[in-house]
Amino acid sequence: MSAPHPNLTLFPRGLSAGARLLIYVLISIAVITADTRFHGLDRFRAGINTLLYPLQTLIQTPGRTYDRVSGFFVKQARLERENTALRQNFIQYSIAMQRYRDLEQENQRLRTLLGAQQRTPLHTQLAEILAIPRDPYQFQVTVNRGSQQGIKGGEAVVDETGLLGQVTRVYPFSSEITLLTNKDQSVPVIIQRTGQRAIMFGMGIDDSVEIRYLPHNTDVRTGDLLVTSGIDGVYPSGLAVAKVTQIDLSGSRAFAHIECKPLAAVDRNRQVLIVDAAIPAPAAPAATAKPLAPKPPAPAGKH
Repeated sequence: MSAPHPNLTLFPRGLSAGARLLIYVLISIAVITADTRFHGLDRFRAGINTLLYPLQTLIQTPGRTYDRVSGFFVKQARLERENTALRQNFIQYSIAMQRYRDLEQENQRLRTLLGAQQRTPLHTQLAEILAIPRDPYQFQVTVNRGSQQGIKGGEAVVDETGLLGQVTRVYPFSSEITLLTNKDQSVPVIIQRTGQRAIMFGMGIDDSVEIRYLPHNTDVRTGDLLVTSGIDGVYPSGLAVAKVTQIDLSGSRAFAHIECKPLAAVDRNRQVLIVDAAIPAPAAPAATAKPLAPKPPAPAGKH
């Protein structure tokens, strides 16, 4: 048997590339026309879309997750900035409200001091407390009035509630005030209810003074008001000083032990009144001029 001829092929030669391209273009045009006019590919497209939907979702998940996370942090940062701004505004408004209330209370205290100054027939000066010692056992404060404003040592210092202390050191533009609670301070007082005279001494303890050298049979009660007697010529008479808080009339002591609480307090005030040391005497009533009586006629002489 002879071998096959080498030029013989099983299939005829295929179409050229140009012909195949033309066929593909015509098929595409036909498919597009059929889909556009008769919607022939809608079902096919829906099926493909259904099959590809999970893949599309999976592909879009990282991007959506990134957008959500970044959006969360952006929103969180914006909320934190807004929260910080609101907190700052709240603090500023709170401070402003506190200052307003403080100014309102200070205004009320000044009105009370002004009323006390008008009711007191004494020469007084309004002073502001500049410094309060941090040491609880140092009973002195500094005010913004000194010798240039006519302040003198020994002058009494009061607030709207009563006697606060005494000027002990004077500088050109400031003065030091020693409080009643200082253990070296003493004030002549009167028990207002009975008129009993006594001497009140500081105890070196905050908010506490005592009366010494009164006999055990002294008529004194808790709550009795003590006022200055004025017999020392330093403190004007009638200034409220303290109230009796504790009484010991037992025989364990040589004298009655009476503790009192000062009415004035440095920690409640910023302004005080300094009373002039020269306590004016009450003015004498003006003399009423009387008309001169007519001179009686001289008796007639004897001729």
